[in-house]
Amino acid sequence: MHIGIAGLGRALFGVLIALAASQLQAAERGKLMIVGGALRSDNAAVYRGFIASIPAALPDVAIVPAASGRPAYYAEAFRQDLQRYGFTGKVHILPVAVKDDPDTSVDESRWSRGAYDRIQAERLAKVGGIWFVGGDQTRVTDTFLRPDGKDTPMLAAIRRQLERGAIVGGTSAGAAIMSRTMIAAGDSLSALTQPQSGDYAGMHSQESGRLMLSTGLGFLQTGIVDQHFDRKSRLGRLVRALAPPLPEAERRGFGIDEDTAILVDRESGDMQVLGSGNLVLVDARGADFAGDGSRFAVADIRLSVLSNGDSYNWKTEALRADGGATVGNEAFGYRPQQGAGIALPNQRLDQLLGFSLLDNRESRELRRYAFDEAGQGVRFRFVQAEDSRGFWRYGSGTKDQYSIGEVRLSVEPVAVYVKPQVHVEPQVHVEP
Repeated sequence: MHIGIAGLGRALFGVLIALAASQLQAAERGKLMIVGGALRSDNAAVYRGFIASIPAALPDVAIVPAASGRPAYYAEAFRQDLQRYGFTGKVHILPVAVKDDPDTSVDESRWSRGAYDRIQAERLAKVGGIWFVGGDQTRVTDTFLRPDGKDTPMLAAIRRQLERGAIVGGTSAGAAIMSRTMIAAGDSLSALTQPQSGDYAGMHSQESGRLMLSTGLGFLQTGIVDQHFDRKSRLGRLVRALAPPLPEAERRGFGIDEDTAILVDRESGDMQVLGSGNLVLVDARGADFAGDGSRFAVADIRLSVLSNGDSYNWKTEALRADGGATVGNEAFGYRPQQGAGIALPNQRLDQLLGFSLLDNRESRELRRYAFDEAGQGVRFRFVQAEDSRGFWRYGSGTKDQYSIGEVRLSVEPVAVYVKPQVHVEPQVHVEP
């Protein structure tokens, strides 16, 4: 199936985008393997896809452990996984890290300026695969970017290898660094109900706290990447990250679930989804934003959800998904409950928009709420528009697999009052 995706106001930016494309044309070779974190060792599609993308003329692999608190351990784990899938080339573990691995006799924290080492950078000349392990993405940007934002010698060498056709991959933090604008911290509810932060408080702020944006390495030429997308419910924070003052042409987000990857061809713009989860496309170009600080709202975001085997081209905006069309052939006919919480079915985004909306003839709108006990909340409104499309197929065995195109999403603040109606005294108490 093929869906042409066109948004309001695209023509206004056509000249600007064409100029930018001509400037980047010489530097758009190479591929990216962007993994949403928690990559399983048995995810053959991702490992084999990475290995197959290594050019024959550049047979070596380099692993970058800079993000990790256990740099030697996770670099070695990835090396072993590559070899398990048949990789026979040389594997170099680059000496760039800021944390000491307690399991080695080497103090890896002394590698903090490794990216400035020109000799190490020159050794990348035969490397056709570069892999960034997970951890804290700010450790990567702090070590690979100079204080003035310019490239260190090693980062410049990695870009040269990309231009020669290499593949650059990464998981978790190694995915976050891929875009020019990088999400450094924040959870969805805080991002939607509190002002952005300018200070990074440490890795714990990636799980809870205000949204913080920083500068990534920009291997992906467009948009913002977010990872651990479904498990950590990061739709809200990606929506907020795409708001002004981010330039309109950059307001496109790529949310990648755990154990899931997108294989990106930088030259053609094609993105192929690999793995067990989803790629969520959040297109905020042409959306209407309002408010600031704790009063944030947005309307008419275009939301698409792709599954294993689907593809999207960010240059042509073509979306391809397998399966039978659901709109006009809906399998279900019930009125879904509107509300919030774990008592409602279809918690995953693909299930919610598939079972409850686009494969349901009695539903054209879904409303979901998120709030804290202080009463701060937001409402997510998902609407089936005239050009919304759904596709269904069995993924494995009798596992339903949905792909979704062009659902409209609006987010607005709400006030919530919570009061128990019946109380039963629990036997287990937790001190406040």
